[in-house]
Amino acid sequence: MGFCVYWLDRLAWGTDPCSTMTLALSAKVGLSLGTFQALFNTVLFVIVLLKDKKQIGFGTLFNMFVVGYAYNFMAFCMKKLGVDYHFPKVHFGAGFVLNDFLWNLLFCVILLAIFVFFASIYMSVELGTAPYDALPVIIANSQKKLSFRTIRIIWDITFTVVGFLFGGTVGIVTVIMALTIGPMVSFVGRRISRFLE
Repeated sequence: MGFCVYWLDRLAWGTDPCSTMTLALSAKVGLSLGTFQALFNTVLFVIVLLKDKKQIGFGTLFNMFVVGYAYNFMAFCMKKLGVDYHFPKVHFGAGFVLNDFLWNLLFCVILLAIFVFFASIYMSVELGTAPYDALPVIIANSQKKLSFRTIRIIWDITFTVVGFLFGGTVGIVTVIMALTIGPMVSFVGRRISRFLE
């Protein structure tokens, strides 16, 4: 997932809501994404620990530390290889190049599919979820008025807005992820539950 975030960031059409915020804030405070996400997730981890320890497992620690540092590792590798690849900027109207747009769109769809699929799987198999992902579950389980899907969408939109206010890139990818991660987790979770029964 961290590699997907790196390439989505290079695409400049936005990233997932959490990364949108943490990329913006890490740039503001001068920390790498990996270090900032580790600190941010540690704060959220304490809340999860106090509210619902069942959410914690191997997946929790893996996601807390690996996603951000995977992004950093990919950036390090590309720098060592002397590659500073940015996808072609797509301008609509004068200067529009269909090939550039189609290439970006294809890569975007592939990255989104991989990211949302793996996010849905790791949250559904109950090996522990990242604190960012666990808190909407805890909120959903603590009340009956709103579904998990609705709470997750509100949660993601909130982090997207915070990221935007701090200078993060909000694009079509961010909007798609904010609106689809909750429903996709619910969908995949139901399928996995049936498969495991």
